[in-house]
Amino acid sequence: MKSYFLAPIASPSAALAALSSVLPIEGETWLLKDKAGDVMAYFSLVEADSTTRARTIQADISGRHYNRDADVVSVLEALRQKIGGEITNDD
Repeated sequence: MKSYFLAPIASPSAALAALSSVLPIEGETWLLKDKAGDVMAYFSLVEADSTTRARTIQADISGRHYNRDADVVSVLEALRQKIGGEITNDD
């Protein structure tokens, strides 16, 4: 699995609203699907630091869609424009 991150998140409520405006939600996870309806990536708002309670949007790319980074980064860029932060990955 490959992951991307959008952080820091200044307002968790703004992040939740932005995620819900861009992606469909299932439980506490937002899904990016391909044209066939297969899930390419799972987006979630996670606590990145238990001391400061800082939040991060984490996007985990499905193993079958490992090469679809551009699609995931595009969604993160749309979110970044709404709520700020910096996009990084786990490399």
